[in-house]
Amino acid sequence: MNPNPSSYGWVIVAACSLMIFITYGLIYSYSVFFKPLAGYFQWDRATVSLIYSLSVIIRGAAAIGTGWLADKFGARKIMLVSGILMGAGFLLSSRVSALWHFFIAYGIIESIGMSGVFGIVTAMVSRWFTKNRGLALGIVASGSGLGTLLLIPGSERLINAVDWSQSFFIIGIAAGALMIFAALFLREPPDTPPVEGTKKAPSDGIPFRVAIRDSRLLLITAMFFLFFFGIQIVMVHLVNYATDVGIQPLVAATFISLIGAVSIASRLSIGVIAERIGLYKSLVLLCVSLAVSFTLLIFTRSVWSFYLFAVVFGIPYGGEVTQIPLVIGRFFGTRAMATIMGVTVFVISLGGALGSWVAGAIYDYMRSYNGAFIAGAAAAICVMGIIWLLKKQDSQKESGSTATVI
Repeated sequence: MNPNPSSYGWVIVAACSLMIFITYGLIYSYSVFFKPLAGYFQWDRATVSLIYSLSVIIRGAAAIGTGWLADKFGARKIMLVSGILMGAGFLLSSRVSALWHFFIAYGIIESIGMSGVFGIVTAMVSRWFTKNRGLALGIVASGSGLGTLLLIPGSERLINAVDWSQSFFIIGIAAGALMIFAALFLREPPDTPPVEGTKKAPSDGIPFRVAIRDSRLLLITAMFFLFFFGIQIVMVHLVNYATDVGIQPLVAATFISLIGAVSIASRLSIGVIAERIGLYKSLVLLCVSLAVSFTLLIFTRSVWSFYLFAVVFGIPYGGEVTQIPLVIGRFFGTRAMATIMGVTVFVISLGGALGSWVAGAIYDYMRSYNGAFIAGAAAAICVMGIIWLLKKQDSQKESGSTATVI
């Protein structure tokens, strides 16, 4: 018997929020493991950044496959496997003794485990909700901000209490268990078939083979590619930058926590803002906030100025997460949303990987992050141009033009 959609949809939101909380809290906790790993193994910052960048690429590439599998076989089965792999990846990371060991444990196993979470859970929530979809997605996306708020300083304190190795071990057990627990609550909505090929077809959206030929998808992925380029510069290197200028590590971790706190409000409100001022204007608002935050960061040295930066940066960091499924759902519907989200996540993950690595390489070459911050601001400005092109092509599509199909 199918659960009552009017009530069980919010159970889905709670379960998906928990999975997002764990996944993105752990992803961004890499920033507090950065220096302990570099110091213990005597790796330079470009090397430690490269491992993270490779993990982002692998996570994005695997998201295509996990999204397709979820559309075909159902989200519950895929997320159970993801929970097992996430736990295993951290447990193995706690026992590494060489760079290639860490690449396999964290860069491959852990990344595959994390790969499908965002696309799969946002697609599931989108299927459960037509009314209040923006609110539901905002709540789920807020799990990422809450994870950033709580798990990053928690990881920092755990490292100080034990060490980086034992911290990986403890986190692996806890994360794996919680992910499996949350996945057990996942169900397909009563009016949506869990497996492709059934006689009852989904009514909302277009098939993946049509969406992949629409040039608007190219613009959407390019837009978020550049956006994530800037986001990952900050999320991977902010703690390094702060401690470089004399801020204590525990205090530096609170900057990330404040970003997470602000992002929660941003994620909850961006859907309402988009409805009031329009999708395109809300996207431009996020781009302006991102460009301003990088400009502030160039001149940031004191504790109070880092907190000011965190507040400004938390707006685009939070808003973009909610905007991705809203944009995909707006243009392509939910029929093949997990697969489309997987492709989108892969492409934008390349941007994040590039941003993380470029920032580390710039620091190693210049002994300063200023060049990376300028690149982040420039990327945000470029996104505004892409938004204009997307709006233009969207207008052509709605008027019946075939120019947007490639």
